[in-house]
Amino acid sequence: MAFQPNQFLSNIRAKGGLAKPSRFQVVLPIPTYINNFVGQSILEKLTNLPANLTAELGSIFSTQEKEEGSKTANPSLSRYLGLQCESTELPGKTLVTADAKVYGPTYKVPYQSLYNEATLTFLCTNDFYERKLFDRWIESIMPTDTNNMRYAKGESTRYMTNIKIVQYDDFVKQIYAVEMRDAFPIGISAQQLSWSEDGFHRVSVQFSYQSYKTIYDSKINIADQIAEKIGGTLGERLLKPINQINQEITQKVGNLATRTLL
Repeated sequence: MAFQPNQFLSNIRAKGGLAKPSRFQVVLPIPTYINNFVGQSILEKLTNLPANLTAELGSIFSTQEKEEGSKTANPSLSRYLGLQCESTELPGKTLVTADAKVYGPTYKVPYQSLYNEATLTFLCTNDFYERKLFDRWIESIMPTDTNNMRYAKGESTRYMTNIKIVQYDDFVKQIYAVEMRDAFPIGISAQQLSWSEDGFHRVSVQFSYQSYKTIYDSKINIADQIAEKIGGTLGERLLKPINQINQEITQKVGNLATRTLL
């Protein structure tokens, strides 16, 4: 079949256009154990957003899930890391197969799912907050002074979390999401130093996880929720005078009608 540009463009427009890899967000809940292990000295420096803005945005991006791994012990820090995450990837999944043969040629039989590791890259600020944080996270899993690994899902030593990677369309509406369950950092990539380099530092962190859950349909529309949060009070103030005017007009019309009848 010959290529038909008009049909190709029509198919794309019918689906709302092409998805852009720049329209994404990372939600990284901080486990309570990690929040306590990092220490307030670093966390106080990380929470550099205004308190009221952080609270409003925290309520917007909070989830209704009851799972322990989806809760964050520090919403400000989670929001901060979400803003600093420059790039990531929607993780892949592979079926591991084995050769089988009954009669005739061999064929593949799947017997296990294999989830690839995910890499998150963060911009580094001048105090190296991000590098310090993940250094401490890995240190909390296996302290270098004892080399005794902590229990991953212990009541007081849970260091795993559920990381959500969200894809949006041009109107900031969630169209796809992947939640990596029981994720934790397993490696920090080397950061090159050079006198000839005048760019910004970035730190790439590799996360391992047990599995991921795909979220196809979303009930969250960030654009609507932000508008509701920010414009709710303003809209109420704008509509209040209009409602008062309507009440006054109704009252005057009612009084005039009463006098006419009398």
